[in-house]
Amino acid sequence: MVDISMADGALSWLALVAGRYFCDGEAPRRGEQQLAGGLLCYFPYEAADGWVTCGALEPKFWAAFCKGVERPDLIEKQFEEPGSDAWREVAEVFRSRTRDEWLAFNDEHDCCIEPVLDVGEALDSELVRARQMVTAIEQPGLGEVRQLGVPVKMSRTPGDPTRPAPAFGEHTAEALREAGYSDAEVAELLESGAAAGLDDGGSVEFRA
Repeated sequence: MVDISMADGALSWLALVAGRYFCDGEAPRRGEQQLAGGLLCYFPYEAADGWVTCGALEPKFWAAFCKGVERPDLIEKQFEEPGSDAWREVAEVFRSRTRDEWLAFNDEHDCCIEPVLDVGEALDSELVRARQMVTAIEQPGLGEVRQLGVPVKMSRTPGDPTRPAPAFGEHTAEALREAGYSDAEVAELLESGAAAGLDDGGSVEFRA
């Protein structure tokens, strides 16, 4: 038996926050946690045409950023809080380039900067395509329908997200037979209206 809870899964992402709470007993407050708005080196910044994230928590990444933008004087300001004079200077630096320019800058300097994507951009991103996380199926009556792929990749038993959704009542007769009803009983249920099964043509479906 595998017991999986959505709440348990969500709670597991609070490992660092919970650990800190267990130590000092203080509940986190918005914007004050180190990795949730409390450090200028780990913060979202407005670029010239949108937003980027800076995750330069390790000193080597922050130093690479500061040297790359020719601001070595900011290296020692890494762990200051947003709202400080240093934070305003860093924010001004980020506004000087576009998201694509920052992406190219990160590729060159390796300092944990990435563009913030909206939903459409994320679903059309190179990473999502490479991971096959958007697929297309042929849905009767609708044509091609896009949907998310399977997030867990298994080599021997891969998921198959290509089966279209069933039509309303498409499997009624099949389900009734699996429940133990005879063909005659299924036919009677469908004919009386107690159950309904529709095929692609919109008529009552029953196959003996």
